[in-house]
Amino acid sequence: MDNKPSNKLLAEQSGLTEAEVGTYLTALESQPDGSWMAYFGTEIDRSPDARTKLNAARTLLIPTWLAKHWVDRDIG
Repeated sequence: MDNKPSNKLLAEQSGLTEAEVGTYLTALESQPDGSWMAYFGTEIDRSPDARTKLNAARTLLIPTWLAKHWVDRDIG
């Protein structure tokens, strides 16, 4: 089963929009513990509002439990 986080999950956890995630996400890497690290490009610095939603390293960690159990509530 592929537990790769969707852009929707990344948006929900970061506060970015799905469009911003799609624009600025540069890499999504599985970690040895089953969590996922999302890396956002330096281009996000051009959007001050979006930039403030991420840490200084422009990364977002999705814990293992969330990647495995998150459900898109809009899918009916």
